[in-house]
Amino acid sequence: MTAHRVVVVGGGVAGLCVAYFLRRAGAEVLVIDAGELGSGASSGNAGWICPAQAGPLPEPGLATYGLKSVFRPESALYIEPSQLPRMLPWLIRFARRCNHQDHRRGTEALARLNRRTFELIEALAADGVQFESYRQGMLLAAERRESAVAFLDGLEPLRDLGFALPREVLDGAATREREPMLSTVVKAGVFIEEHIYVRPMTLVDGLGTRLREMGVSIERRTPVTAVTASPSKVAVRTQLGEEHAADAVVVAAGAWTPRLLAPLGIRLPIAAGKGYSFDVPVAPGVTPRSAMMLLDAHVACSPYADRMRLAGTMEFSGLNERLDHRRIAAIGRGAARLLPDIELDRSEHLWTGMRPIAPDGLPVVDRVPGTSNVYLAGGYSMLGMTVAAPAGEALARMMCTGQRPPELAPFRIGRFRGVTGPRRPGR
Repeated sequence: MTAHRVVVVGGGVAGLCVAYFLRRAGAEVLVIDAGELGSGASSGNAGWICPAQAGPLPEPGLATYGLKSVFRPESALYIEPSQLPRMLPWLIRFARRCNHQDHRRGTEALARLNRRTFELIEALAADGVQFESYRQGMLLAAERRESAVAFLDGLEPLRDLGFALPREVLDGAATREREPMLSTVVKAGVFIEEHIYVRPMTLVDGLGTRLREMGVSIERRTPVTAVTASPSKVAVRTQLGEEHAADAVVVAAGAWTPRLLAPLGIRLPIAAGKGYSFDVPVAPGVTPRSAMMLLDAHVACSPYADRMRLAGTMEFSGLNERLDHRRIAAIGRGAARLLPDIELDRSEHLWTGMRPIAPDGLPVVDRVPGTSNVYLAGGYSMLGMTVAAPAGEALARMMCTGQRPPELAPFRIGRFRGVTGPRRPGR
């Protein structure tokens, strides 16, 4: 073990998974979070663990769609106009990745990382991490057959790598037979069995409880103001004036990660892409049979025992936690076309959170350039629940052995041009 004492900055699912695997390897671990555990993007997402359909956000054609709808607050992809000048370089990078070659390459990289996702999730449960999970598959419902065909074609690289995926698109009747709650607007569907979804905060809480049992210290409501590194020392300073020295630091602070790394001379191109969700009640006996992706509406649905979560949209409006009710309403309208019986007037737990997104849509899991003992686990985009366990396990292995696991090679920081800038004096 090369790092005996490690400070993990960030108490979302990314940081907690790194902390778990480091502790399993024998490290002394301290987790520090600015708020409550999971209070960022980890709490309000759809809870999907889906290695069989995980691909990078920049998809072929998405740049064209964005140009048509990017300034409409009700669109699935929205950029606040005031943010455009600041985000333009990032958006250009993103648009360049919206092609078949880059998307396939990114999908294959994620597939190799996620090969062990289910195995690791099952190992967490076997080790006493308690969480609410559902293994009922995922039904994609499309209003246009060509949308379902394009979706299935996009999964071809995953099939080539051994994931079990369907080969045929269901027609509207067969799709509605699988899920009677769907309306006749649905014309096609795809059912994927290799899919688990969780109630997100149960996984976060379960990891937090198990980490404390394992002897990990957790400090909540403690904002980190600086990460300092020199050849002989690495430390984390907090808003309370404390300094925690360590053998290594892992920054897993989601959308706030670039701010923490900037004083180390790192210009990390991670943007805050806000997602929205809310819950609607479901009556006993009429709960949807599986998770659903309403493809044309860009809405994910996760049915739990007593309610169903509707999640979606991507909003670039800077680092803020403002909840735009127009975005919530757009999710509701899109879902209501396909699920006319949902009770939107009884919506509850309205939420927004910032997903950390790199311009190529891939995670960034690496040692920070110019340091020997600062590491990064971030940029998980909309795939945090799927990526967190395998990325955390691989990073812990890298920190313990000093060798980069091959599955982490595509997720180096150095793949971005200009990421390393001049360091401030004394850093």
